[in-house]
Amino acid sequence: MSKIFEIGLPGSVRSKKNSKTATIVGGKNKPRRAMVIPSKAYQKWEQEVQQTIKSAVMADPKLPTEKTIGVRVTAYIKGVMPDLSGVLESVGDCLEGLVWVDDKQIYSWDGSRVYRDKYNPRTIVEVFELED
Repeated sequence: MSKIFEIGLPGSVRSKKNSKTATIVGGKNKPRRAMVIPSKAYQKWEQEVQQTIKSAVMADPKLPTEKTIGVRVTAYIKGVMPDLSGVLESVGDCLEGLVWVDDKQIYSWDGSRVYRDKYNPRTIVEVFELED
């Protein structure tokens, strides 16, 4: 198992599944319907994270990788503690297409953890190539 990418993301990760907003879409010539979308806070976090990642991977011709990978996420949260699965979903969605092509390539999230750190919130993401 060899590390192919590592990045530190500033601030607390936003859990996609816990940060949703209900809204009404449609109107005029389209039927109106209710829809659940990510919150503005999540969307802002995702944009900031993707900019940070784009800057980091721009010079690496090996990324996005198409290889089978393992990912370890260590999140240090300032506020309300999200569940680990929500953190992994958020990080996975942000890195898809930038670090890996599709999240179907992830065979392992081994070692991922969520901790509290109200003074230095951050998220460390490590990506490893798995042996076939």
